[in-house]
Amino acid sequence: MNALVIAVVVTVGIGSAAIAQQQRSVRDMMNDMKARYGQTFEECQALATSRGYRLSDDEQEGRAVMMFIEGCIMGKQR
Repeated sequence: MNALVIAVVVTVGIGSAAIAQQQRSVRDMMNDMKARYGQTFEECQALATSRGYRLSDDEQEGRAVMMFIEGCIMGKQR
């Protein structure tokens, strides 16, 4: 019985941690990338805007820009 209760508590804890990670805002993730990659991030962000991506607080648009910038940093955008 105690093992079952512990298993449920651990499962709920892991699920809560996963949800908290998903709820990180796009702005927070972009700030992390900017801090990590500096000038490269700014160059990729400029490339994204030149290709028509909009920098906004909208979650969906923000994720699209972030994915483009991540690809650019990894060298997949030209």
